[in-house]
Amino acid sequence: MGEEMLNKPNMLYNRFVMLVEEHHQEITERFMNDLLHNPETPAYRNLDRNDIYEHSDRVFRDLSRWITRDFPKSKIEERYKKLGRDRFSQGVPFSQVQKALVLQKRHLWLFVMDKLYSDLTSYKEAIDLNNRVVLYFDRATFYMLEGHEEKLHKGL
Repeated sequence: MGEEMLNKPNMLYNRFVMLVEEHHQEITERFMNDLLHNPETPAYRNLDRNDIYEHSDRVFRDLSRWITRDFPKSKIEERYKKLGRDRFSQGVPFSQVQKALVLQKRHLWLFVMDKLYSDLTSYKEAIDLNNRVVLYFDRATFYMLEGHEEKLHKGL
C-alpha cells in the first residue's frame, strides 16, 4: 500500500474497523457455528469451546487494530506461533487449523460485505482493504504453521 494511504483518512478502512469492533461477537458466533459443525474440522469439537471462542474473538479484534496499524507484525508472529504449538499439543491436524483460519476469514468477509455492499467507495480503497486483511491472515497462517512445526520437530 502506498504511503499516501497511511496519511489520509480512508473511509472504507474506518467503516470496516467500526463494523468489526461493533459486531466481533456476532461474527465470532457465526464462525464458531460453522467451525464446530464443519465436516472438515472435526478435531475442534473436542476442544474447550470457551477457549476457541476467546481466541476467535481476539482474532477479529486484533485484525481491526492491524487495519489501523496499531497491531505490529511481531504480535501476529507471537500469537500464531503459540496457536500452532497449542493446536499441535491438542492433537488438531495441520489441515484443520489452516481450515479454521480460512473459515474465519470467510465469515469476516461475508459479514462485512453484506454490511458494506451498498456503500459507494473507491475501487482502490476496497482493493487496499482487501490486501490488508489478506496479509493479516497470510501472516497468521504462516506463523501458526511455524508454531505447529516447532512442536512437531521437538517431538521427533
